[in-house]
Amino acid sequence: MKLLLICVSLIFFGFIALTQSSPSQVKAYFGLQYKPLIAGDFIGSSRLLLKNDTIQAEFTQQLGSSIGGVIRVHFKKNTALETGINQVIRHYNVQFSHLDSAITINKSLKIVAFDVPLNVLFFIKLSQKIFMNTSLGTSFVFNPSNVAVTAIYNKYNLFRAEGRMNNVFAVDLNANLGFEYRTDSKGFFYIGASGRVPLKPIFNVAVSHENTMNHQKTVLFGSMSGTYISFDFRYFFPYNNKTSMKSGMPIEQ
Repeated sequence: MKLLLICVSLIFFGFIALTQSSPSQVKAYFGLQYKPLIAGDFIGSSRLLLKNDTIQAEFTQQLGSSIGGVIRVHFKKNTALETGINQVIRHYNVQFSHLDSAITINKSLKIVAFDVPLNVLFFIKLSQKIFMNTSLGTSFVFNPSNVAVTAIYNKYNLFRAEGRMNNVFAVDLNANLGFEYRTDSKGFFYIGASGRVPLKPIFNVAVSHENTMNHQKTVLFGSMSGTYISFDFRYFFPYNNKTSMKSGMPIEQ
């Protein structure tokens, strides 16, 4: 955990040092980002089914979101680095079923995480103001807490799903492809798509059913991969290289 915090700190301080050391060659931009997370089996399964002879629980990924800030540093004409911080919210529908009695209950489960990406971007100029870019990198992920949801049916059937994080910190792989419209006065407007693949499952899942009359309890175990794709919408503020006063001149009041 300490090593991860040191790495993240070095990334941020490195970006600041580079932007201050050679401002004529290195330009830094700040932007805002929003990503709707799309459910579907594109790069990994969006469903998790746990089942035995008596109970069944199915987790189905729903529409999620990611929002945050982005720092981009242009080193060369066609190469840049990006970092920032994002809040990632995954939504799941959990359907509990007791197969012997045909009981079915649906509940919602929300998983919140925070990530700091580090991506290398390559640009291809398509016209005077339109660029295509692709990027690849990693994300340092912080999972703040465990999650759980409980459902009760007719006072006697208690269903519970619990997700326990494997590690507080984790590492994911990122890939991105998109298009960008650049203006000097109004900033950059970007739209694209991303894929996220965790190197390990994000949560270990336990599902239980308890009959409160006879105190019989059944527990099932599994793991949730956490892969997703997203549409990306970004806006970068214009780069300002003007100074309000010359060096050595007094401040007028």
